[in-house]
Amino acid sequence: MTRPESKERSSRPPGLPIRVATVAAAIAAPIAFGSFLFRAAMGGDGEVSHAGIGVRRPSLPVHERKTEPGQTLSDLLGHGGLSGREVALLRDLARPYVDRGGLGPTARARFHGWPDAPPERVEVVVDRDRTLVFQIHGAAWAVAVESVTVRLDTVVVSGRVDDTGLWAARLGGEHERLDAEGRGALAGHLADVFAWQVDFFRDVRPGDAFRIAVEREIRPDGTARAERPLAADWWGTAGRLRAYRFAADPDRPLYYDAGGTNLKGPFLRAPLDLVRVTSRFSSDRYHPALGRSRPHRGVDYGAAPGTPVRVTGDGTVRTAGWAGDYGLLIEVDHADGIRTRYAHLSGVAPGLVPGTRVTQGERIGSVGATGLATGPHLHYELLIGGRPVDPSSIDLPVERPLPSEALDRFRETRRSADRLIARIGAPPLASGLETP
Repeated sequence: MTRPESKERSSRPPGLPIRVATVAAAIAAPIAFGSFLFRAAMGGDGEVSHAGIGVRRPSLPVHERKTEPGQTLSDLLGHGGLSGREVALLRDLARPYVDRGGLGPTARARFHGWPDAPPERVEVVVDRDRTLVFQIHGAAWAVAVESVTVRLDTVVVSGRVDDTGLWAARLGGEHERLDAEGRGALAGHLADVFAWQVDFFRDVRPGDAFRIAVEREIRPDGTARAERPLAADWWGTAGRLRAYRFAADPDRPLYYDAGGTNLKGPFLRAPLDLVRVTSRFSSDRYHPALGRSRPHRGVDYGAAPGTPVRVTGDGTVRTAGWAGDYGLLIEVDHADGIRTRYAHLSGVAPGLVPGTRVTQGERIGSVGATGLATGPHLHYELLIGGRPVDPSSIDLPVERPLPSEALDRFRETRRSADRLIARIGAPPLASGLETP
């Protein structure tokens, strides 16, 4: 470990101890502290101290300060009796853990110290999950990250789509255990799991149904920090789809169907996250800007300006610039003579030029209204051999199934997931769809 240079507090008279900062942070849950460097206040060489910094001094008075709109971390720390130099030192220690955009509205700081003296401990609550703890020990500052303790919880929900769409599906199962944010996230979870099989902008119909098991990390206050779908059923126009989260590679969990085939295909069914669709593929569509009918060789996805546009498959950028009626256009070449187009953009991702390699799901631009467009939307085309085709009409192969040595583990995962998701029974299905 490299020793930091000694940095004196100009506010202290000669002969008193100086405070130095050391960047020695340990990240753990709920809390762990690493050893840190200690430089003697009076004298030359420093020495390594393995004393911990997590010991509280309950006798020290505590002063709390909440953040105000537009405040930076330096602003917040400046209210606690620290010198300007110490504020800068603590700000530098916190740099890896605080977003560049500044502090959120729930941020606050607690200063532990005697009146009319600099604090000996500072706690900055960055968000609901992390608190930065700064402790002075001898002549050195050190920082550690304290994370809230979470518990795992699984909730299983069913639903049926009515005329109001997937976002307002009629829910069953354990939906009452979810707050409004959790219920609102269900549509996005389904879209993420079945992104290669269903275009949730265009293919969802009244009467479609689902079941989904979601594993959550629950904070002490009852809110969810993270959510992961474990298994899902979808009943739609194409019949029943099933998905199971499984990690053949421990670092890369994916979703597989009941037979162990990876659901990830070469192309996403939609180039945006879940929003509304304004126009479908058509050979004779009335164009509102021209006032006449003409072929519409793609799909329009209505979305707010600036909405991220994602490339639907791996490929190489062919075009990234202005293209007449298309406005700002990106074209991407894929394998087997397939090309995709993304038109009317408001911007292109930094560094994206012809020849750039892009990966499925990567953000390549933003929704706009450039070219011949009456409002903000994305015009998406898929061409095979130079001919435009309806993206929903093609049946592209998915990746290879699991290797045989992983099948036994997958089958056990599938059986456990089936038992889990079956505890709520069948979803409220419309007539004509396959029942579980």
